[in-house]
Amino acid sequence: MLTTTQSPATDKGYALFSRNSLMFALFAVVIPNVLFLLVAPFYIASRLISPLLFLAAGIAGLFLSARLTFLLFLAAGLIDLTLMVMMAFHLPFDVAMDSLKYAASINPAKSALYICIVLFVTATSALSAYLISRNRTKLRQASLVPALLLAAGLSGADLAWTQPYFNKPDVPFQSARTMSGLSADAIIGGHANLLIVVVEGMGAYADPEERQLLKSVLTKNLPEGRFNVEDGQTYYSGSTTGAASRELCNRWGDYIDYLTGAPTENCLPNQLDAAGYETIAFHGFTMDMFQRDKWYPRIGFQKMEFMDQLEVEQPEHFVQRCGSVFSGLCDADVGKAVHATLKTEPDTPKFIYWLTLNSHIPYVDSQNDTMSCRSAAPKIRNKTVCELTNLWAIVFEQVNEIASDPDLTNTDILIVGDHHTPLWERAAKDDFVLGKVDWILLRHND
Repeated sequence: MLTTTQSPATDKGYALFSRNSLMFALFAVVIPNVLFLLVAPFYIASRLISPLLFLAAGIAGLFLSARLTFLLFLAAGLIDLTLMVMMAFHLPFDVAMDSLKYAASINPAKSALYICIVLFVTATSALSAYLISRNRTKLRQASLVPALLLAAGLSGADLAWTQPYFNKPDVPFQSARTMSGLSADAIIGGHANLLIVVVEGMGAYADPEERQLLKSVLTKNLPEGRFNVEDGQTYYSGSTTGAASRELCNRWGDYIDYLTGAPTENCLPNQLDAAGYETIAFHGFTMDMFQRDKWYPRIGFQKMEFMDQLEVEQPEHFVQRCGSVFSGLCDADVGKAVHATLKTEPDTPKFIYWLTLNSHIPYVDSQNDTMSCRSAAPKIRNKTVCELTNLWAIVFEQVNEIASDPDLTNTDILIVGDHHTPLWERAAKDDFVLGKVDWILLRHND
């Protein structure tokens, strides 16, 4: 009689593509990454090492208790979410780790998108841990090769398809201020005020027509001959505090540098302060965020007008709150305060640095539909980009009012984005030039 015998490896389930091997790949790789597999054609989420993290948790779970396995998967999920946010906002690792202590200052629960992602990642991580713990005995007989190949394939796909959105250009230092010639000597020699408006998340439009739409909000009905209008694009590095280092101190850096002893004598506020300028910083959020209350004075700001001060000094003007995760003062209201400050004591030259807030991702759509986003014929085809442009237009309208004020003394006004627009949608992301931000200068004619 003919008999068939199986090899010990096959009998124990060690074959490369045995049922147990495929089950382990499903539990340790597919399930914890399923959300991102489904949305990857449409959304951007940098997850280069995340599939390998979940796989490592799955392998460890073959030998650990169910409780520890759950903890490992939840830790992998937390790291996954943290890395996604860090990459989306171009936060250097040290800045990202230091930023965790500000978590209590924001409210992620105000974003339905953030809530859904956190719940989904938590649920899939817990499900993976449960299935591995329940089937631990069988899965110990599995080959790890299918899971390793699948995790490596996901990381490779991320490297090829997503990482190009986050590549940092290796370029010499550049800023809107240096490109436009606004050195401290030039400003002081011009005997004019200077207003720098750094616009949250305003990247560089890839379509010149879209850039012109926003620019036209700034330049409409300006007093004839009062300003020369210049514009361009500049590279950026890091996130919002990186923009402050770029435009104020002429160097790549971030807030940690100025908390740990970076030189500040060449920072513009210090230089203008020494020349008799009043130096004031405006922002619609709290001053302790990124410890601006500590390093802003070091780089030369004599006065800070943040939410902490403005809602106490002028409560009647700051009743509304705007934004979602970063809920603070409305940019339109802060812009009015900037305008009023520029007109006080006209004989004292002023330097004002206004960092906007309400266009921080995730944003709340504006009721002011300047770009006709809710009409049948929106001025910008992509809905997300159109809505963000509406928010930036609010700032540009406020600056237009300042520039059009006949009682305003000579003032140069520079508007520049802080960093790229950190969008999750691929279609929206493609509306912007990678690695650059737009800037516009209204240079006064004396």
